[in-house]
Amino acid sequence: MLAQRFCNWRAPSAPEKSILCVGLELENIADWPSLCAPHTSPQEQQEAGRYVRIEDAARHLAGRALARRLLLAAFGQNSAAEFARSPYGKPFCPGISADFSISHSGSMVWVALCRCASVGIDVERMRPLPDAAELTSQLHPQEQKDLLSLPPGELQAAFYRCWTRKEAVIKAVGMGLSMPLQSFSVHTGPQESGWIASFTANAVHGMAAMLEGGGQWTSRDIRTTDGYQCSVAAHSPCLNVVVHLAC
Repeated sequence: MLAQRFCNWRAPSAPEKSILCVGLELENIADWPSLCAPHTSPQEQQEAGRYVRIEDAARHLAGRALARRLLLAAFGQNSAAEFARSPYGKPFCPGISADFSISHSGSMVWVALCRCASVGIDVERMRPLPDAAELTSQLHPQEQKDLLSLPPGELQAAFYRCWTRKEAVIKAVGMGLSMPLQSFSVHTGPQESGWIASFTANAVHGMAAMLEGGGQWTSRDIRTTDGYQCSVAAHSPCLNVVVHLAC
Protein backbone atom coordinates (compact mmCIF):
# COMPACT_ATOMS: atom_id res chain seq x y z
CA MET A 1 0.00 0.00 0.00
CA LEU A 2 1.38 3.39 -1.01
CA ALA A 3 0.59 5.03 2.33
CA GLN A 4 2.56 2.39 4.22
CA ARG A 5 5.50 2.63 1.79
CA PHE A 6 5.74 6.34 2.55
CA CYS A 7 6.93 5.48 6.08
CA ASN A 8 9.97 3.66 4.67
CA TRP A 9 10.54 5.90 1.65
CA ARG A 10 13.98 7.48 1.41
CA ALA A 11 13.52 11.13 0.55
CA PRO A 12 15.94 12.68 -1.98
CA SER A 13 18.25 15.47 -0.87
CA ALA A 14 17.83 18.85 -2.55
CA PRO A 15 20.81 19.58 -4.85
CA GLU A 16 22.51 22.97 -4.89
CA LYS A 17 21.31 25.50 -7.50
CA SER A 18 18.20 23.40 -8.11
CA ILE A 19 14.52 23.21 -7.33
CA LEU A 20 13.56 19.83 -5.90
CA CYS A 21 9.92 19.01 -6.68
CA VAL A 22 8.38 15.90 -5.11
CA GLY A 23 4.87 14.66 -5.77
CA LEU A 24 2.78 12.25 -3.73
CA GLU A 25 -0.49 10.58 -4.72
CA LEU A 26 -2.79 9.83 -1.82
CA GLU A 27 -4.27 6.40 -2.45
CA ASN A 28 -6.45 5.01 0.37
CA ILE A 29 -6.72 8.53 1.67
CA ALA A 30 -8.23 7.60 5.05
CA ASP A 31 -4.93 5.91 6.02
CA TRP A 32 -2.85 9.06 5.72
CA PRO A 33 -3.64 11.08 8.86
CA SER A 34 -2.30 8.41 11.22
CA LEU A 35 0.69 7.58 9.02
CA CYS A 36 1.69 11.25 8.88
CA ALA A 37 1.67 11.61 12.67
CA PRO A 38 5.44 10.98 13.14
CA HIS A 39 6.21 13.81 10.70
CA THR A 40 3.66 16.41 11.80
CA SER A 41 3.41 18.59 14.87
CA PRO A 42 0.68 18.42 17.53
CA GLN A 43 -0.60 21.80 16.35
CA GLU A 44 -0.92 20.57 12.76
CA GLN A 45 -2.72 17.45 13.94
CA GLN A 46 -5.13 19.65 15.89
CA GLU A 47 -5.69 21.78 12.79
CA ALA A 48 -6.38 18.64 10.75
CA GLY A 49 -8.88 17.51 13.35
CA ARG A 50 -11.02 20.57 12.62
CA TYR A 51 -11.62 19.54 9.02
CA VAL A 52 -15.03 18.00 8.38
CA ARG A 53 -13.80 15.82 5.49
CA ILE A 54 -11.08 13.22 6.03
CA GLU A 55 -9.71 14.04 2.57
CA ASP A 56 -8.95 17.62 3.61
CA ALA A 57 -7.25 16.49 6.82
CA ALA A 58 -5.17 13.95 4.89
CA ARG A 59 -3.99 16.50 2.33
CA HIS A 60 -3.11 19.01 5.06
CA LEU A 61 -1.02 16.50 7.00
CA ALA A 62 0.54 14.80 3.98
CA GLY A 63 1.81 18.12 2.62
CA ARG A 64 3.55 18.99 5.86
CA ALA A 65 4.84 15.46 6.37
CA LEU A 66 6.34 15.45 2.87
CA ALA A 67 7.96 18.85 3.44
CA ARG A 68 9.54 17.64 6.68
CA ARG A 69 10.86 14.49 5.03
CA LEU A 70 12.60 16.65 2.41
CA LEU A 71 13.99 19.05 5.04
CA LEU A 72 15.25 16.10 7.08
CA ALA A 73 17.03 14.64 4.04
CA ALA A 74 18.60 18.00 3.17
CA PHE A 75 19.48 19.40 6.58
CA GLY A 76 18.99 16.76 9.25
CA GLN A 77 16.38 19.00 10.83
CA ASN A 78 14.09 17.41 13.41
CA SER A 79 11.32 15.99 11.23
CA ALA A 80 8.60 17.06 13.68
CA ALA A 81 9.89 20.61 14.25
CA GLU A 82 7.21 23.27 14.32
CA PHE A 83 6.90 25.38 11.18
CA ALA A 84 6.56 29.13 11.56
CA ARG A 85 4.56 31.38 9.24
CA SER A 86 5.50 34.61 7.50
CA PRO A 87 3.30 37.70 8.00
CA TYR A 88 1.46 36.61 4.83
CA GLY A 89 0.96 33.02 5.98
CA LYS A 90 3.69 31.15 4.08
CA PRO A 91 5.17 28.33 6.20
CA PHE A 92 8.92 28.18 6.77
CA CYS A 93 11.33 26.28 8.98
CA PRO A 94 13.24 28.58 11.39
CA GLY A 95 17.00 28.22 11.26
CA ILE A 96 17.02 26.61 7.81
CA SER A 97 18.50 28.53 4.87
CA ALA A 98 16.08 27.20 2.27
CA ASP A 99 12.58 27.92 1.08
CA PHE A 100 9.79 25.45 0.45
CA SER A 101 6.25 25.50 -0.88
CA ILE A 102 3.36 23.05 -0.43
CA SER A 103 0.35 22.53 -2.68
CA HIS A 104 -2.39 19.91 -2.83
CA SER A 105 -5.52 19.27 -4.85
CA GLY A 106 -7.62 16.16 -5.33
CA SER A 107 -5.40 13.19 -4.51
CA MET A 108 -2.11 14.94 -5.36
CA VAL A 109 0.34 16.64 -3.00
CA TRP A 110 3.43 18.47 -4.26
CA VAL A 111 6.29 20.10 -2.36
CA ALA A 112 9.08 22.25 -3.84
CA LEU A 113 12.32 22.89 -1.94
CA CYS A 114 15.07 25.31 -2.98
CA ARG A 115 18.30 26.10 -1.12
CA CYS A 116 19.12 29.34 -2.94
CA ALA A 117 15.88 31.17 -3.79
CA SER A 118 12.29 31.70 -2.79
CA VAL A 119 10.09 29.09 -4.45
CA GLY A 120 6.41 28.44 -5.11
CA ILE A 121 4.55 25.42 -6.46
CA ASP A 122 0.89 24.93 -7.33
CA VAL A 123 -1.09 21.86 -8.40
CA GLU A 124 -4.73 21.86 -9.47
CA ARG A 125 -7.09 19.05 -10.31
CA MET A 126 -8.70 20.06 -13.60
CA ARG A 127 -12.42 19.93 -12.90
CA PRO A 128 -14.91 21.15 -15.52
CA LEU A 129 -15.05 24.96 -15.70
CA PRO A 130 -18.16 25.99 -17.64
CA ASP A 131 -17.51 29.61 -16.60
CA ALA A 132 -13.83 29.67 -17.64
CA ALA A 133 -14.39 32.60 -20.01
CA GLU A 134 -15.89 34.68 -17.19
CA LEU A 135 -13.07 33.76 -14.81
CA THR A 136 -10.49 35.26 -17.18
CA SER A 137 -11.64 38.72 -16.04
CA GLN A 138 -9.61 38.18 -12.85
CA LEU A 139 -6.37 37.84 -14.81
CA HIS A 140 -3.89 40.24 -16.42
CA PRO A 141 -5.38 41.88 -19.55
CA GLN A 142 -2.86 40.15 -21.84
CA GLU A 143 -3.66 36.76 -20.34
CA GLN A 144 -7.37 37.40 -20.75
CA LYS A 145 -6.85 38.40 -24.38
CA ASP A 146 -4.77 35.30 -25.11
CA LEU A 147 -7.21 32.92 -23.43
CA LEU A 148 -10.33 34.34 -25.04
CA SER A 149 -8.74 34.03 -28.48
CA LEU A 150 -8.59 30.24 -28.12
CA PRO A 151 -11.16 27.80 -29.50
CA PRO A 152 -13.67 26.84 -26.78
CA GLY A 153 -12.29 23.31 -26.61
CA GLU A 154 -8.83 24.59 -25.62
CA LEU A 155 -9.84 27.26 -23.12
CA GLN A 156 -10.20 25.14 -19.99
CA ALA A 157 -6.77 23.48 -20.16
CA ALA A 158 -5.13 26.82 -20.96
CA PHE A 159 -6.92 28.51 -18.06
CA TYR A 160 -5.64 25.92 -15.60
CA ARG A 161 -2.17 26.26 -17.10
CA CYS A 162 -2.29 30.02 -16.60
CA TRP A 163 -3.74 29.73 -13.09
CA THR A 164 -1.15 27.31 -11.68
CA ARG A 165 1.67 29.36 -13.19
CA LYS A 166 0.40 32.52 -11.53
CA GLU A 167 -0.17 30.76 -8.20
CA ALA A 168 3.39 29.41 -8.28
CA VAL A 169 4.77 32.93 -8.75
CA ILE A 170 2.54 34.38 -6.01
CA LYS A 171 3.67 31.65 -3.60
CA ALA A 172 7.32 32.33 -4.43
CA VAL A 173 6.88 36.05 -3.79
CA GLY A 174 5.22 35.04 -0.52
CA MET A 175 2.58 37.77 -0.32
CA GLY A 176 -0.49 35.62 -0.81
CA LEU A 177 -3.66 37.45 -1.76
CA SER A 178 -1.90 40.79 -1.19
CA MET A 179 -0.34 40.37 -4.64
CA PRO A 180 -2.97 41.15 -7.28
CA LEU A 181 -3.41 38.65 -10.11
CA GLN A 182 -3.27 41.53 -12.59
CA SER A 183 0.12 42.76 -11.34
CA PHE A 184 2.06 40.35 -13.57
CA SER A 185 1.50 38.15 -16.58
CA VAL A 186 2.48 34.67 -17.69
CA HIS A 187 2.38 33.08 -21.11
CA THR A 188 -0.69 30.88 -21.50
CA GLY A 189 0.62 28.63 -24.28
CA PRO A 190 1.95 25.07 -23.97
CA GLN A 191 5.61 26.01 -23.49
CA GLU A 192 6.77 24.15 -20.37
CA SER A 193 9.40 26.61 -19.13
CA GLY A 194 10.28 30.29 -19.18
CA TRP A 195 6.62 31.30 -19.08
CA ILE A 196 6.84 34.41 -16.86
CA ALA A 197 6.11 37.29 -19.23
CA SER A 198 6.22 40.56 -17.26
CA PHE A 199 5.64 42.33 -13.97
CA THR A 200 3.80 45.63 -13.74
CA ALA A 201 6.02 48.45 -12.48
CA ASN A 202 5.50 49.09 -8.75
CA ALA A 203 2.84 46.39 -8.71
CA VAL A 204 3.37 45.50 -5.08
CA HIS A 205 4.70 48.06 -2.62
CA GLY A 206 7.97 47.06 -0.99
CA MET A 207 8.66 44.10 -3.29
CA ALA A 208 10.66 45.79 -6.03
CA ALA A 209 13.56 43.34 -5.68
CA MET A 210 11.22 40.43 -6.40
CA LEU A 211 9.35 42.03 -9.26
CA GLU A 212 11.98 41.72 -11.94
CA GLY A 213 11.59 40.41 -15.45
CA GLY A 214 10.96 36.77 -16.22
CA GLY A 215 14.65 36.30 -17.03
CA GLN A 216 15.45 36.64 -13.31
CA TRP A 217 13.26 33.64 -12.55
CA THR A 218 13.15 29.92 -13.19
CA SER A 219 9.66 28.78 -14.18
CA ARG A 220 8.50 25.37 -15.35
CA ASP A 221 5.45 23.15 -15.63
CA ILE A 222 5.71 19.74 -13.96
CA ARG A 223 4.38 16.69 -15.76
CA THR A 224 2.16 14.90 -13.28
CA THR A 225 -0.85 12.58 -13.15
CA ASP A 226 -3.40 12.92 -15.95
CA GLY A 227 -6.12 15.37 -15.06
CA TYR A 228 -3.82 17.66 -13.07
CA GLN A 229 -1.78 20.78 -13.86
CA CYS A 230 1.32 21.63 -11.82
CA SER A 231 3.76 24.56 -12.08
CA VAL A 232 6.79 25.76 -10.10
CA ALA A 233 8.63 29.10 -9.99
CA ALA A 234 11.71 30.34 -8.13
CA HIS A 235 13.27 33.79 -7.95
CA SER A 236 16.65 32.87 -9.44
CA PRO A 237 17.56 32.25 -13.08
CA CYS A 238 18.74 29.03 -14.70
CA LEU A 239 18.03 26.65 -11.83
CA ASN A 240 17.82 22.94 -12.57
CA VAL A 241 14.39 21.46 -11.82
CA VAL A 242 14.61 17.98 -10.29
CA VAL A 243 11.35 16.02 -10.15
CA HIS A 244 10.60 12.92 -8.07
CA LEU A 245 7.49 10.96 -7.18
CA ALA A 246 7.47 9.81 -3.56
CA CYS A 247 7.33 6.06 -2.90
